[in-house]
Amino acid sequence: MSKIRIISYLPNPRVYKATIVARFSGAQIEVLGDTPPEMANWLWDYDAFKMTSADKEVNAASLRKASVGFAGNVYKTDSFLLANPFGDIPMAYANAGRDGVFESNSIMRLAALTGSNAPVLYGNSPEEQARIDGFLDKTLLFADLIQRYILAGSSLTADFHEEMERAFNKYCSVLDNVLTTNTHLVGSKLSLADIVMICEFALMSNESRMNDELEKIKRQRILPQLKNYSSLYSHIQRLLKLPEFKKDLAPYAGFMGFNL
Repeated sequence: MSKIRIISYLPNPRVYKATIVARFSGAQIEVLGDTPPEMANWLWDYDAFKMTSADKEVNAASLRKASVGFAGNVYKTDSFLLANPFGDIPMAYANAGRDGVFESNSIMRLAALTGSNAPVLYGNSPEEQARIDGFLDKTLLFADLIQRYILAGSSLTADFHEEMERAFNKYCSVLDNVLTTNTHLVGSKLSLADIVMICEFALMSNESRMNDELEKIKRQRILPQLKNYSSLYSHIQRLLKLPEFKKDLAPYAGFMGFNL
């Protein structure tokens, strides 16, 4: 069974989509990485590692301008860019580095489709799979806004905060309505839809670090409004208590408004 190797900054709730799924599927996952600032000192490659000054000289040809989420320059090998033409992380390798998989939802799907118990969490029919994908697509749109929000820094405006708040409440109201009649987002069983949802809320909990920016525009944190959606809130609380989730997401629970 091929091991999945993920290169990412850490901690990263979007990586945890795959690691949570792997605990159900039996997929073997190895995660390599460091804090966001330290990733500038790593060689981004299948054989990723933290470089010394001497290593940087040897790998000078891999120095490239950083993209979204990073400042300055980072070291990306040509083979890394062949495996992931977009050049970002998280990034996964399969088949001993022969195949590259990019975007956290795709890496998660790979984990669901490999391993001793695979396939798991991805529906039992084409119709169920399509419905799960629908939730993933909608959550991806919401996730893009989350990322821009938590990375806004000093450029955060009251108008953008209002846009984020509207999107948050629309997303939550839809999921809460679904969960008033279903035990999970897609029917009665856990699926990738539930895992992506909770991991994106975990990412949004980085809002707790935005107090100065929020005070500047005279706005409050948005995520605490999750308690207004009782069915959704209870569902997330149940998931956070499962050992497969707790291992990765326990450090985020308090910032998300939950006591484990």
